[in-house]
Amino acid sequence: MGQNQFVKVIIFGAFGLIFWLFFPFLKSFFVAFLLMTAFAPLHNLVEQRLIKVSWIRSYSAITSASLMTMALFFMLFVPILFFVYYLASHPTEIMNMAYAYKTQSIHIIAQLPNTFDWVKEIVATLIQKASTYQGQIVSTLALGVGNGILGFLGALGEMMMIVVFFFFLAWFRRPITLAIVPVIPVKRRIRQEFVQDMIATTATGFYSLIGVAVAQGLAFGIFISFFHLYDPWLFGLMIAVTSVIPIVGTALIWIPVALNEFLNGHNLNAIIILIYSWAMLSFFIDNVVRLIILQQINHLFSHGRQSINDFLIFFAIIAGLTTFGFWGFLLGPAIVAFMVTLLRMLRRNHVAR
Repeated sequence: MGQNQFVKVIIFGAFGLIFWLFFPFLKSFFVAFLLMTAFAPLHNLVEQRLIKVSWIRSYSAITSASLMTMALFFMLFVPILFFVYYLASHPTEIMNMAYAYKTQSIHIIAQLPNTFDWVKEIVATLIQKASTYQGQIVSTLALGVGNGILGFLGALGEMMMIVVFFFFLAWFRRPITLAIVPVIPVKRRIRQEFVQDMIATTATGFYSLIGVAVAQGLAFGIFISFFHLYDPWLFGLMIAVTSVIPIVGTALIWIPVALNEFLNGHNLNAIIILIYSWAMLSFFIDNVVRLIILQQINHLFSHGRQSINDFLIFFAIIAGLTTFGFWGFLLGPAIVAFMVTLLRMLRRNHVAR
């Protein structure tokens, strides 16, 4: 075995051991890396401002990293803390709402005409079965709630790990870059183009998602303030949070609201909520406004360069959310940026030959 081959085997073995050691944290690390990439333009701006201040110049790296980490922490955890606080401070209202749903549903079913007697029979059978197997149902629900709490705590732990990785990556980004970049066996121009495309597409996906969430939250919060019994701040925040959920999205909020109005006998209100929510949130903002925001942010971060097509980034975000879930809005554009940059590099090499 030659010396060069031996060195290659040692290097691959070392990388394999590192991969094996940190495998449980790879997803969190990769998401933190993409978030750092999305925050890179804002991070650079903040760090440049801090360097101009003489008394903080020596600590500009850790200060800017701390500010970016605080921004990410509030972005991830403030909605969760708000929901937990609301649930803990309004238990009676939540129980009354659940009881009202049950009472109104039974009342509406009882008022159905004779044509729907089969529906009444099904409901009566379900109620009888529920009374008979009440213990089993309660235990199943308790198990489901327990698993849900465990999953929620696991998601919180993953978010905390992402925040920790984000802080250290943001703090030591320059030493890490200087250590890794010289090892990559490609031309400097290609490396710069790849980094710029990654920053542009990842930042575009991140900030466009934030923009759409804010737009949908404001649109629904202002709209629902004209109806009684609904907190516009709470429902606006819930709409903003659920806007990142694939396929169903904001329908998780406005459909139950419309159903609540219907069960309370406010049929016109229910129809207005359904029409407005579908037209404004699910169609106009989720498609038209999203494309406008994405196009503007993409052109802003491309700095006049040949940017990746807006529709390609749009479908990458949708595909990422569908495939990878919540973090897909970062993973989708990152994968597309990698493939597009690779194809550009191969095309230029082919033309050069």
